[in-house]
Amino acid sequence: MSVSPLPSPVSCPLEGASNFRDIGGYAAGSGSFRKGRVYRSDHLANLSSQDLDTLQELGIACSLDFRGAHERKRSPYQYSFLTSHALTVEPTVLPDFLDMLAKGEVDVKAAYGTMNKTYSEFVTAHAATFGRVFDQLLDTHTPLVLHCTAGKDRTGFAVALLHRAAGVHPDDVMHDYLLTNQFFRRPDLPDNRGISDEVLDILWGVQPEFLETAFKTIDKTHGNLENFFQSALKLSPARRAALLERYTA
Repeated sequence: MSVSPLPSPVSCPLEGASNFRDIGGYAAGSGSFRKGRVYRSDHLANLSSQDLDTLQELGIACSLDFRGAHERKRSPYQYSFLTSHALTVEPTVLPDFLDMLAKGEVDVKAAYGTMNKTYSEFVTAHAATFGRVFDQLLDTHTPLVLHCTAGKDRTGFAVALLHRAAGVHPDDVMHDYLLTNQFFRRPDLPDNRGISDEVLDILWGVQPEFLETAFKTIDKTHGNLENFFQSALKLSPARRAALLERYTA
């Protein structure tokens, strides 16, 4: 259950991107996560001129891009007012999905297995990259946006880590994570064709189980979340205090 009234509205619609929203407004410790400081989105390659005006009006001057090399090459972007930092987390969903297709195993069970594997690997294989998110958050003095291709998995995990580090209640963390199912517009890609909507909803959506898998992996590999923050993400008490000072009030 949320520990405070949830922020509203949270979505800032864009023409050329979906799942774009402010992650602020949630209760965080004795205060709240500041609004207007951190945003999340799917990829930014198709923004309209009006979208660009919106980003500039919001003061967003930095993006953290979790996409892999092929994803960035396929959908590049460069905007004069926006400094983009590549925090590469190569996707495993697509290779796993193609392997499922080749084996004729495209079903609900396999889809869940693929997604849970992805979230476990965020912890076991990509912790250093997610640690760099906090480097950027502490080095950047303007509003910023975190994104990957869909803005749901890599971005969702990064936002969940930030919220938890700031003291946002786990129920509110999950609430923000699941908003993807409301705001993300699933693309009509050739790879989707012939696949049941039930399976596509799993691969293109988010489920509580996925994020829970990541945090269970943290507990299994590091003992608890606080150990993970300090040992894997290099978020020392001093850096944590600086993060709270900047992003909570």
